[in-house]
Parts: sequence; C-alpha cells; structure tokens
Amino acid sequence: QHPRSCPAMEATNPLLDAAAIGDLVLLDPLSEDSLLRTLRERFQRGDIYTYIGNVLISVNPYQPLPIYSPEKVQEYHNCNFFAVKPHIYAIADDAYRSLRDRDRDQCILITGESGAGKTEASKLVMSYVAAVSSKGEEVDKVKEQLLQSNPVLEAFGNAKTIRNDNSSRFGSSTTVSSDPPSSGGSPCIAQPMTLPLPTDLLEKSRIVRHVRGERNFHIFYQLLAGGSVQLLRRSQPHSTGSKRGSMGGYAARVCPQDAMRVIGFSPTEVTELLEVTAVVLKLGNVELSSSYQASGMEACSITEPQGRAGDGTGAGPPLLSPCSTPLSWLHPCATPLCTQVKPGKQRKVMGVLDIYGFEIFQDNGFEQFIINYCNEKLQQIFILLTLKEEQEEYVREGIQWTPVEFFDNSIICNLIENSKSGILAMLDEECLRPGVVNEDTFLTKLNLLFATHNLPPQCFRIHHYAGKVTYNVTGFIEKNNDLLFRDLSQAMWAARHPLLRSLFPEGDPQKASLKLPPTAGSQFKASVAMLMKNLYSKNPNYIRCIKPNETKAAMLFTPELVLAQARYLGLMENVRVRRAGYAFRQLYGSFLERYKVLGSRTWPRWTGTDR
Repeated sequence: QHPRSCPAMEATNPLLDAAAIGDLVLLDPLSEDSLLRTLRERFQRGDIYTYIGNVLISVNPYQPLPIYSPEKVQEYHNCNFFAVKPHIYAIADDAYRSLRDRDRDQCILITGESGAGKTEASKLVMSYVAAVSSKGEEVDKVKEQLLQSNPVLEAFGNAKTIRNDNSSRFGSSTTVSSDPPSSGGSPCIAQPMTLPLPTDLLEKSRIVRHVRGERNFHIFYQLLAGGSVQLLRRSQPHSTGSKRGSMGGYAARVCPQDAMRVIGFSPTEVTELLEVTAVVLKLGNVELSSSYQASGMEACSITEPQGRAGDGTGAGPPLLSPCSTPLSWLHPCATPLCTQVKPGKQRKVMGVLDIYGFEIFQDNGFEQFIINYCNEKLQQIFILLTLKEEQEEYVREGIQWTPVEFFDNSIICNLIENSKSGILAMLDEECLRPGVVNEDTFLTKLNLLFATHNLPPQCFRIHHYAGKVTYNVTGFIEKNNDLLFRDLSQAMWAARHPLLRSLFPEGDPQKASLKLPPTAGSQFKASVAMLMKNLYSKNPNYIRCIKPNETKAAMLFTPELVLAQARYLGLMENVRVRRAGYAFRQLYGSFLERYKVLGSRTWPRWTGTDR
C-alpha cells in the first residue's frame, strides 16, 4: 500500500477536471477532443508530462520549470511508477531499475519534431541516472564525464535553426552500463558517443552556408567568446561572413575547454581541436580568384587579404594553392568528437537515444531527406512494438481481441530504402553512371517509377508519417557522392598538424586507394539498419516530445499544431490498444524465477517447463 492515494486512481473520479488525468488510458469518453483538452489543461497548469500507460508524452514549455530539484529526484527514486505524478524521472527510474535489478538491456527512445525538447529530455534522463547511482571516487568520475559530454557534443553538433535554438544536427546515443545484480548492480560506466553515421557531420553544408535567420555550429561563436587569449592571438580567427551575429542563447556559452578535459581530452588535444576550429573560421575570409592559363585551361588561386589561412596547421598557401576548390575539404573538421569510457567486464546497458527531429522547411534538401528517413524508421519501431506486435501477441495467446486499426508506415520506409527500387538505390545508381550526371535524370526516373508531381521544378514530394514534404533535388548527387578529391586529402595529410592529419588518413600516399568510396546515402542506410538492430535487442522505453507552438513562446499552446502531432504520432491508437489490452505482462521464465520461492512444488527446484 502506498501511503497516499494514487493519482491514476484519482483520475477515475468524474468530478475532477481534465488536468487531473495523468494517464490518457483513463480518459472517458476517449476522443481527439478529450485527449487534446487534457494535454492543454495539464500544460496550462505546468504539468507538461502525461502518460499513455508507460509511454511518456512531454510538451515543451520553452521555459525552465521548478520540477527538477534534488527533492524531486528523491521523490522519484525507487518510486512506484503509477503512485506518483507523471514525470520524466519516473521513466528514467523505471528503466534504470530494470537495468540494475532485472539485468535487462534498456533503451530510451526520445522522438519528436525539431524543437520539441528531445535534447533537454535526454539530458534530464542522464542527470537523473547520475544523481541516483552509487557513490565512490571512480563512479563519481564517470558520472562527471557523463554530464560533461553534453556541452562538448552540443558545441560541435548543435546550431540555432528557425525552429530550435539548440537543434541537434547529428544523432547521439549515450550508453550507461551496470554491474549485474549478483555483484550489487552498481553503475555506472558511461559511453557518450555519436551514432554510427558517416564520418562527417550529417549537415556539414552548414559550415559554408545556412538559411537566413539560422546560425552555424555553436563552437564558432563559443571560440570567439571564450577562447583563451593566447589561442586567439596565435590563430587570429575573424568573425565574418556566416559567423556574424549576436552572441545570444546557447552559442554565448564559453568555449567548453574544461568539459573537454573532464571527458578525457588532453590539454594538447584540446588546443589542437580549437586550432583547427579557428582555421575553419579563417577560411571564411579566403577569397578565390580564377584566371586562364596560356593553354586555355581555367586556373584558380587563393587571395588572402587577412593573413595565412593555414597558419597554425602547417597547411599554408603554398600547400593549399593547387587544391583551392570550394571549401568542402574542411567539413571533417566539424565531426563531433567525444570520449568513450570503456567498460571492463560484460555489463547490461541502457541507451538514451536523442535523434535529430523530423523537419519540414520551406526548402528541403538532401539533409532533410536523410533526417526524415531516420525518423520514419524510429516511428516504425514505435508502431511495431506498441501497436502491431502487441496486438499480435494477444492473438498468439488466444485472447479475445478486436483489432485496433492504425497506419503502418513500412510502405514509406520501403519507398526510400528498398535495395532495388528505393529512392536511395536510384540515387546511388545515378551517382555511378559514367559521363555527366545531374539531378534531372534522377528526377525523371522518380517520375517514371512512382508518380508525376505537379510541383516546382527540380522537386519531388513524399507523404511521410508526419506530413507531406517537398524536396528540392538540387545538390542531391553531389552530397550523396560526398567526394573529397585525392589532392585535397593529400594536402591535409601532409600538414604538420597532428589532428588535421588524423582527420584525413586516406591522404597518406602509401595507403591511397582507387576504390570508389560508398555514397553518403548507402552509409547512412547501413548505419540506420545497425541502429534498428541495436534498438530491437533492448527493452524499449518511450518519450514522445511535442512542440506546442511554432514561435518557441513560453507556455503557449496551439491546439491545431498539437493535434497534428498527436495524429501522426498515433497517440489515439496507442491509447486504444492500451485500454483494450493488459496493463502487465511477463514471460513465464522471468515470472517463475521471481516467484518460485512461494510454492513448495517449485522451491527449491522445479523440473517442469517454464509455462
């Protein structure tokens, strides 16, 4: 018996208002109107968290709330999940205890649109785990590394976009390990890491250009605002071009040098990393001039009105001049760098996945196509595990069941990733064709195999689970090929700067390969498949983040926008399956192991089957 009444039970009182219902499974009557009204009334009184069974709905308040104090941590530590108000700490505690006490691998999938609050949710989960895990010098060291990995990843991987001041432009997964229960279940070994994606940032094009009103990656602003005097004097970066703008919000935070050292960077590595970042800034000032040689061939040379672009790297003008093509070669410098704290013996793990959010912009390119494909796959996992497989389980168990209809987005996933006729396969085919290849042939093939769209030139449209998105194919071929000319790699490898050289191992003449590298699309598809396999092998926990308005205004709730997200997230179908199904289920083997001590026939030894 819990000492207080259960909020979930109180919600059955018809005299209570909608805001008192913490679990949408208890809505009566259930309708889109009642679901939306409940979310709105709870949000307006500061209750941004609501359950659908053990799925957490989180509505972004766009302002700090006093609900994450040390006292709150203690309130939810080892709590009875449904005996306390819905909170992200309850989800974190339930997953962490399953990891620690039941020896089960866990994953927490945090999904939602860009700007819905996914990154903040992942940080809250990790800070909770750090707060409740066991003490000790080694554990405290790892906990600090776990927490300090966030500012480093955000510095090199996040940027202000139209929809989000701290938008993750890469995917990240943080893994927490635990000793088995037999040895005390003490955590925590942490492995902050980026997802297994292509080596460059997914959105590397932001380095050289971005949409008006958006910013570059935080690290450039942080370096100018908080880099050491010695480093800035030596590197002499200039805040011009794409780097101009006020130093507000996340980008105004000081350069995360201390955080880098905490998570394992040596002082030399920190200096090298910031030197390369400064050189990227200086390259924004490089002017290219073209001329014609006597032979009639066009030539290109570097004009540097403000100093040597390669200062500090050993890659000065003499080295760069023969390879002064557009600055695509600098993209690998922006790869998010992070430490991995390697676990010792085999431990169970809990992964916290914070993926880039679904995006629909006025102009959507290759990056949005890849981002939305990944979100489509994550939605597929949610559909399979909470709607499809759960209903199939009831049928297998012989339980009377009326199927709940839902949209299965596997048809969209196949449209993109089918190995023979998918969009990615057709794009790869065009990239491999000899001769001059452009986006027109790619678009023509799409129109022949699928449907002709009445759209602006150079565009095709996909009806994703989260809405229709029009993609402009301009740049698809170049970005998918992701070519780095051999002389550029060799120039970077020949630099006297250790970090810069390490970023271009293919530039080593002794290891040069004529083999065509895999395309960005095929690498990403393989990475997503690896991610899905990893997630399917773990017990899932879901946090569904919702964006309440388009202007990032504090505590503003736009019903039409929230309803659209509720529909494409399948919240109504999720509620219906949970209402009609069973609140608790467990495998026979796990049940027997836990309760066999209660029966004289099963204890101390049972010789029959688990069932």
